[in-house]
Amino acid sequence: MRKHNLRNKERGIALLIVLMALFLIAAVGMGMIFMANTETSINQNYKDTQLAFFAMRGGLEELRDRMRSNSVTPLTLPTAMPGAANSIVYITNPGASEAVDPKTFNANNQYFDDEFCHERFVGSGVPYPAPGTPCNSTALAPPSPVAAYVASTSPYTNTTSSLKYKWVRITLKQNGTFPSALVDSTQGNASQVCWDSTNGKEAVASALGYAGCTAAQAAGLNVGPVYVVTSLAITPQGSRRVGQYEAASLNITPPPGALALDGPGATFNPRPSSTNYFASGNNSGAGAFTGPGGPAACTVTGPAQAPAVSTGDAAGVTSIDASLTTSPDRSAEYTGTGGTPSVVNSGPGGTNLLSGTWSSPAQLNNLVASIANGADATYNCAIGTPCNGTGPYGTDAAPQVTYVNGDFNFGSTSGAGVLVVTGTLNITGNSSFNGLILVIGQGILSENGGGSGQFNGSVFLAVTNASTSPYAQLVTLGSPVMQWNGGGTNGIQYNSCWANIGNSLHYTVVASREEMY
Repeated sequence: MRKHNLRNKERGIALLIVLMALFLIAAVGMGMIFMANTETSINQNYKDTQLAFFAMRGGLEELRDRMRSNSVTPLTLPTAMPGAANSIVYITNPGASEAVDPKTFNANNQYFDDEFCHERFVGSGVPYPAPGTPCNSTALAPPSPVAAYVASTSPYTNTTSSLKYKWVRITLKQNGTFPSALVDSTQGNASQVCWDSTNGKEAVASALGYAGCTAAQAAGLNVGPVYVVTSLAITPQGSRRVGQYEAASLNITPPPGALALDGPGATFNPRPSSTNYFASGNNSGAGAFTGPGGPAACTVTGPAQAPAVSTGDAAGVTSIDASLTTSPDRSAEYTGTGGTPSVVNSGPGGTNLLSGTWSSPAQLNNLVASIANGADATYNCAIGTPCNGTGPYGTDAAPQVTYVNGDFNFGSTSGAGVLVVTGTLNITGNSSFNGLILVIGQGILSENGGGSGQFNGSVFLAVTNASTSPYAQLVTLGSPVMQWNGGGTNGIQYNSCWANIGNSLHYTVVASREEMY
C-alpha cells in the first residue's frame, strides 16, 4: 500500500505568507504615505494661515507707524466719529491688477469690510447686528463719508509679491464701540474714549467732565484719543485673518510755562548771573521750524502768554523772587503773566496748573514709565555718576523721545522732541533743545558755563523720589532745584507747539485682539 506524503498539503504556504507580508508592508507604506501627505497639507495650511496672520499684523503696524507726525508718510487721522466726513480712513494694499474696495458690499467682493458692523458707533447710521450675524448687506456696510483710500507704502504693493494684507482701517473709539466690553458702564455709548497716560488706562471723556479728549487735554489732563485699527489679510489660497489694535499716543501735556518747578519751596540756587539770560512765557507759537515732526505742522493750542516760571506754592514764588530781585536785579529778563518778574504760584492754591495729574509722585512716575516704554533712545546711568550721551537727541525734522534713567551730562549739543531724566540733568551754556524736558525723580537741573544755546518749548522739574539709595518713591513731592552757573545769552522760551510735540511722536498699542471668523 502506497503511503501519502502529508507535507504535500503544506505546499504553497510560504508563498501565501510572503503575499500576506507584502500586503501588510504595502498597507503600512500606503498609510505612511497618506500620513506624510496629510502632514504636508497640514504644514502647508498652517504656513498659509501664518502668512495671513503676519500679513495682517504688517498692516496694523504700517498704519500705526503712519499715525506718527514724524513718519515719512504721515496719515491724516480722523477727528470725528464714524458718520462724519473723513471719519473712516482706509489704507489699501492690492496685488497686481487687483481692486480693493472695503466699503462696497456685493457677493463677489471678498475684501468687503464685514467687521465694521460689529463695531457699534452711535450716529454712524449703521445698525448693530446680533453677535455672529454676518455683515452681508449694503445696509451693514461702512457709512458713505469714508475718506479717500490711502495707498500702502508696503514693499511690492500693486504686484504679485505684495504683502497679503488687503486693507487696514482706523477710526476713533466710542464707549459703546464694543458693546460686550464697555469702558465705563455708567457713561453713554456715544462718549469718546480717551487714553489716560498718567494712570495707564482708558477713560470715557464724559466721566472726566469733558465733551471729548481734545477738550480734556486742553484743560491740562494727560489724555488723548484712543483709535481702533483693524486689518484684513487674505492669501491666494484663501486663508483669512482679521486683527485689531487699540492705539493711543503718549499724551504728555505739560503745564503752560517756560520753566515749571513743581512741588513746595522751589529754589534758584544759584540764579542765572548773566544779564542776557532770560525765561519768557510769551508763547512763540509754531515759529519758523521745518520738518515732519516740527511745530510748522502744529496748530497753536497753548495760551498766548504763560508764566516765565511756575512754582508749586507761594514759598517758591517768594524764594525765586528774592533771588531775582537781589542786586543786580534780573527781573526784566523773566517775562510773562503775573507781573515782573513773571513768577507765578501755579499750585493748588494758585491757578491750579501744577495740581491734579502734576501733584502726585506716583502719577508722575507712572507718566515717566509710560514714556520710557516708547522711547527712541534709552540711557541707563547712575545717581551721582552721570553718563554722557553722544547727541544730537533728535532734530527738528526728526524729533525723538530720549529717556535717561539716572544723572545725565547733556553736553554742548542739541536735540528736539522729549527728554526725560530721572536724576540730575547737567547742561552747558551751548546746549539747545526744542521740545519738552522733564526732570522727574531727583528734580535737579544744573547748568555751567556761558553760551548761546536756547530751549524752546517747556522745562519741567519735580522731585518724586528720595535722594539716597534705594531712591524710594516719596509720598508727596519734594522741593525742586534749578542751579544755573554762568552767563551767556541762553534762555528758555515757552513754545506751546514744541512743548506738546510728544503727543504725536509715538502711538502705543493699549489693546490687541484677533477676530476669529
